[in-house]
Amino acid sequence: MTKTRKPDSYWRDICLKYAQGQYHFSTGKRPGAKKWKKALEKIDACPLQSHSTKDLFGRSLRCSCGFHKKPEDLSSGAGSSEAGGVETEAGRVSTELGRGGMETCRGDTETRRGNMDAGGVRDHTEAGRGETEAGRVRDHTEAGRGETEAGRGDTDSGASVAGQGVQCYKCNQLVEGDKFSEHLSDHHTEEMCDTCGAKVQGTVGLLNHIQLAHYAAFIMPSPQKPPPKHYKSTTTTKVLPSQTTPSLLPPSSSSATPHHTATPPTSKPKPTSINWKGFLPEQFRRVVQEADQLWIAKCLYEPTGQLKPKIQACWFHPPLEPKPSPPKPGWYYRQRMLIWAPMRMWGIPLKCPQCSRKMNSSGIYRKVREVIDVDSRYYLVGGDYPRCSKCSQPVCPWSQDILSQVDVAHRSLFPAVLTTQLALDRKCMTFLKPRTSGNSSSYLQSAIEEAHSEEWARQTIRYLSDCERHMKMATFVPSAAVYLPPPAFRPLPLAQWFETVHSNDILSHVDEMKGVITSTYGRILKMDSTKKITKKLAGGIGDSAAWMSNIGNEFGQVLNSVLTTGEGAGLEELCQGIVTRYKNAGQTEPEVIYVDRDCCSQSGVSSVAKLFHPWKSAVRLDSFHFMRRFNCGLTTEHPPSLWHLLWQAILLHF
Repeated sequence: MTKTRKPDSYWRDICLKYAQGQYHFSTGKRPGAKKWKKALEKIDACPLQSHSTKDLFGRSLRCSCGFHKKPEDLSSGAGSSEAGGVETEAGRVSTELGRGGMETCRGDTETRRGNMDAGGVRDHTEAGRGETEAGRVRDHTEAGRGETEAGRGDTDSGASVAGQGVQCYKCNQLVEGDKFSEHLSDHHTEEMCDTCGAKVQGTVGLLNHIQLAHYAAFIMPSPQKPPPKHYKSTTTTKVLPSQTTPSLLPPSSSSATPHHTATPPTSKPKPTSINWKGFLPEQFRRVVQEADQLWIAKCLYEPTGQLKPKIQACWFHPPLEPKPSPPKPGWYYRQRMLIWAPMRMWGIPLKCPQCSRKMNSSGIYRKVREVIDVDSRYYLVGGDYPRCSKCSQPVCPWSQDILSQVDVAHRSLFPAVLTTQLALDRKCMTFLKPRTSGNSSSYLQSAIEEAHSEEWARQTIRYLSDCERHMKMATFVPSAAVYLPPPAFRPLPLAQWFETVHSNDILSHVDEMKGVITSTYGRILKMDSTKKITKKLAGGIGDSAAWMSNIGNEFGQVLNSVLTTGEGAGLEELCQGIVTRYKNAGQTEPEVIYVDRDCCSQSGVSSVAKLFHPWKSAVRLDSFHFMRRFNCGLTTEHPPSLWHLLWQAILLHF
């Protein structure tokens, strides 16, 4: 007996019931045709087969097999399109939506490939053969439907191919194949607004919602509500005696029909806008960028325009405000600020450099400095403006006279070395201190300028990217935005300016250097004069000195030196300076002082001992000049044997 094949309508109903959970296959009951095996595999892989409509993130799941729709939706056109798309494996368009190439769809390709036997090709399709065996005549409906649908695309996407594009199943819009996924995400994906929580369709709908609901409401003033109208009541009420209330007004003659007037509610006064930028001095507005003036004024002033009495921190950074729309270039190049206010911040008393009276703060310093850092710049603002109550003379808050009165711990918080116009951060000065090969002011200037240019390029890229993003948003909502060009790069000063800053930094440590030099002492001192050093002087001071007198210790360290026009001149100030140094440091006077001459005197006190008064140190002639005294009794100028014997005798004696 010939075994008959089940018709396609039977397996389509079985697949629908299996997708709805109303049918379960037993052993040996699954279809044998490839197209229905493929259909069952798609049903098992469909997200809705788990009988859940939401995923872990709460998003709605979509059917990817085409059999989970309602029965009324699966009409002859829709149902046949779903089955026809399953039925013709080689005759469908590429399953991926992003593929641009389209293949010719033929409904009978799969059936021809399935019926090839020993190289023979049968002209009847699988559906036609089944219908002929059953005794029914069908006009190759399945193959014809596959050709009529023009190669309907993947049923997962719900789109159809028409010509060289993909037709969206939701809006029937013809979209290019490689842009179909972008079309779905832009127009048909459910999105949620982060501001108000509203749900919209697609990225385009979200941008339109933001422009209309939030951006437009932000830039457009809210319409003023009309004042409430006064209505008179036309109802006649009879006032009972028990319900009458006392009134301060006399009763009117028409009390039987009172008129009730609705009093408008008292509206709150609108807060007046504060001109924060107007609080800043005019010299501030010349140096501070316009984008920084608002937040700097809020850091320094109260809403009433008065200076804040207490400052809690030194460093202030630009606030993290929302980016302006449309983008403005100044917002991306804002700079931080340092406030130097030792009186208001730490309560350090300052004295007048002239009369030593206590000074008071007279407001904010009118000038602001711009400091060059390693890769950026920042503002230096004086929160104190010290003024003497007697002299009435204001003093710069970061002058050397003021900084010297601040203790070392707070003085180290001042980060800059100042010049006439600009200032340089001390971190940059660190690179000039090492005495290494190739370290110069020109190298430092080029390295810091390169770091500044890289930071400027990063901020410029951010600004231009935001302008491009805002321009794309403006394509959906008309906008007359004007995008200003980014500010030009500001070059750094020349290398000579860095040398000047280095010199100023050294001069600010003169007292410390003097302290290190003058902290050298000794138990044995030696004073000597020479002309060799003065002969090396060149330039305008070449002939200004003839002698150089030095005082050293037993370790060869020089305690002090003096240049004089003649031998012996200026020695008293030199020696008394050494005496004062020992006295101030609490050091004991040296045991012996060696000189090259005037070590003895017929009166009992040598001239050298008088120079070091009131010391009682012994004055001796040094060994080198002692040997030179024998030259007058010798016939030769340099007798080597005699000098050698004298030197050994002197060493043995001492």
